[in-house]
Amino acid sequence: MYSLIRAAGLRLALEQELIPFAVALLIAQMYFKWGSFALELVGFIALWFVFGFIAERVRDLIARK
Repeated sequence: MYSLIRAAGLRLALEQELIPFAVALLIAQMYFKWGSFALELVGFIALWFVFGFIAERVRDLIARK
């Protein structure tokens, strides 16, 4: 996260990652009840990564039009 903010700037990092972060956090809070903080954290980070990837692809598709 530090590298992202440093390379892209805080505003751009927030624009790109705020929605995927919020969606991943909401889903993790609602559905990840694995009984281990570490497992839930890894699941949340993996979900955030996937949603960030999807969001980037959607932004690319919109920019092409």
